[in-house]
Amino acid sequence: MTEATGDPEPRPDVDQDESLPKLSCPHCGAKYRPKRPTRGRRVRCRHCDHVWRHEPDTANAVAGALDGAAANWMRLGSTLLSRTDHASTLGHAVQQVSKEHVPLASEWIDKSLGRYDIRSVLGEGAMGYVLEAQDRDLKRTVALKILPARISPDREPIGLKMFLQEARVAAKLQHPNAVTIYEIGNEDGTYYFAMDRVQGVTLAALVDQHGPLPANQACYLVAAAARALAAGHRLAIVHRDVKPSNIMIDISGLVKVTDFGLAHVAGIEGINELAARAVGTPGWMSPEAARCEEITPASDIYSLGLVLYAALTGKRLVSADTRSGLVREHCRSVSVRREDLPPGWPPRLRDVVVQCLQADPQDRYQSADSLAADLLRALAPSEDDKTLLLAHNHEKKPAGYVSSTLSRIALAVLILVAGVFGIWWWLYRAS
Repeated sequence: MTEATGDPEPRPDVDQDESLPKLSCPHCGAKYRPKRPTRGRRVRCRHCDHVWRHEPDTANAVAGALDGAAANWMRLGSTLLSRTDHASTLGHAVQQVSKEHVPLASEWIDKSLGRYDIRSVLGEGAMGYVLEAQDRDLKRTVALKILPARISPDREPIGLKMFLQEARVAAKLQHPNAVTIYEIGNEDGTYYFAMDRVQGVTLAALVDQHGPLPANQACYLVAAAARALAAGHRLAIVHRDVKPSNIMIDISGLVKVTDFGLAHVAGIEGINELAARAVGTPGWMSPEAARCEEITPASDIYSLGLVLYAALTGKRLVSADTRSGLVREHCRSVSVRREDLPPGWPPRLRDVVVQCLQADPQDRYQSADSLAADLLRALAPSEDDKTLLLAHNHEKKPAGYVSSTLSRIALAVLILVAGVFGIWWWLYRAS
């Protein structure tokens, strides 16, 4: 292992190489000037002992792959759109008949769980640590999620239920745009599950490093995420925590939805314990989720609209200084209007965002598949793909048809003109 040396404010050091880029610990923020190249190597922060792999080119590789994937997606648009529309129509027809000591993440380095040898830390969330590990039997690299010690199965059974549910929901989903679960286990009271190691970055990190995404890339990303969520919705799974940091893109441009720890699954024991809470991440919640009201697939669609807005603009639509302030802002959210969005966006793209971000769930897309299809339409230039607005009980009139009302008006005008001319003629003859 390579140890990065330095201080939060580096001091002059003759051994330091000024040509090497500075490093910043993603855990505590300490700054370092390395003495030797660290690209592709594991490094440890001497201040907080956090261990990570220094891969500065990952975001650039993802951005390039994403551009190619989005371009291919647009070229195949007409075929994919037809397939999606037919699948959506068919689906609709079928639907009708304690606080304890928390070990540092770095303490897991070079240890083992089951057949997995832990190598480095990938991240840390509310529901556990995510580590990079090597499967000794299958000789493959996996991501290993471990339930933190602070969530005791005895004192916090809901925490364990949510942790296990995340693995079971993702394993049940089996969709190319959802993370794949390999195994779930328990060793000496430590619960863990192994999943595929996505070699890439989150949407949050990509936007943070590269700024707002082009419209075709943003639509491609959200459409892929929408398809994964639609597959979950068909299984009565509502994600409830859709946000940029839970959407990953690998270096081939493949999109993966992750972290189903807060998902609502019909019939799953324990999920009702969250019914009285505002479940989700402030800044990315639907209004009904913030008000602790009934959660439906439309709640995920609202969050996808927020994600799409953030991907296109680089900033959140809802903002506040505190978490509680964000929840209050969500509670009183009003429907987004076309004039609230940047005028430079394609008109149909604005329509998609507006329909996602309606305050009333009934006014949003009722299917994530429909959202994915409309994202494809949003940038498609074909005249044959225009969305037609049908009037209620409206019948198409034959060519050359003139309404009866129009005929009566024309007849009345002719009679009036004839009457005026007749009066004028009579007065002329009398004089």
